[in-house]
Amino acid sequence: MKPADIHLERFEEHRSRLKGIAYRMLGSVSDAEDMVQEAWLRWSRSDVDGIGNPGSWLTTVVSRLCLDRLKSARARREEYYGTWLPEPFVDTSAPDPVTAQAEVDESVSIALMLMLEKLSPAERAGFLLHDVFGHTFQEIAGILDRPEVNCRKLVSRARERVRAGRPRFTASRAEHEDLLRRFLEASRAGEMEPLMTLLGTDAALYSDGGGKVSALPEVLADRGKIAAFFITISREDGPTQGFRAIRPAWFNGAPGVLLYLDGQLVTALTLEIAEGRIEKIFAHRNPDKLRWLAGV
Repeated sequence: MKPADIHLERFEEHRSRLKGIAYRMLGSVSDAEDMVQEAWLRWSRSDVDGIGNPGSWLTTVVSRLCLDRLKSARARREEYYGTWLPEPFVDTSAPDPVTAQAEVDESVSIALMLMLEKLSPAERAGFLLHDVFGHTFQEIAGILDRPEVNCRKLVSRARERVRAGRPRFTASRAEHEDLLRRFLEASRAGEMEPLMTLLGTDAALYSDGGGKVSALPEVLADRGKIAAFFITISREDGPTQGFRAIRPAWFNGAPGVLLYLDGQLVTALTLEIAEGRIEKIFAHRNPDKLRWLAGV
């Protein structure tokens, strides 16, 4: 086997994991792919035979690249028009993302991604590397170039902040799918009361259009208005024609739906569920972000 082929083969063993780390760090599929590509360029120029632990080496490279990218990403998000949501993410390492998952994967949920936005870059990296990807504090200290004791405190602080913002109970995949189905059926039937019973007291709707398509400019945190909004947009005589084409999809570790209008994907919808009710609705409408779901 040629040296170039050996480089590529060894790198591909870690590509999916590296992309998963980068996406959770950045909340952007495009940025994550950039980080993985840059890691590949550095790897391809390295003496791989002299690297004792390729996975650790590549994780360090990607993590440090992401920490640098986070600085500019945060500046861009401060200027973002309307509500910002992370790009929908599909784990392509699964043979069939729609059916292969038995349970919801909280580690890549939209709710967690929004919580991570509240952490400092170092807290975010430390939390993800330790609590999600299982790295030791010694390894994290090497990646962050900080004393191990500081990394322990950093991760503990991040963990507490994440726990404080998580829903009280999580739902299984079956419960998630059932609530999503009932929510869509009640919306299309124009049934206000049944729809209201599905929504939690503090339900909120997040709609991200990026200033490129119509979307709510702010988070809507009134369940009566949320119910009325979905009934309005789901009417067959309305501007969306009732979203006649609806297709199930699996993204960000949970069941969701893709809504089409005239054959064009216009919205990706997913939910956060707590105590058997819908707490948050995430509607991705920015076409730049939806392109990653084109092949789902």
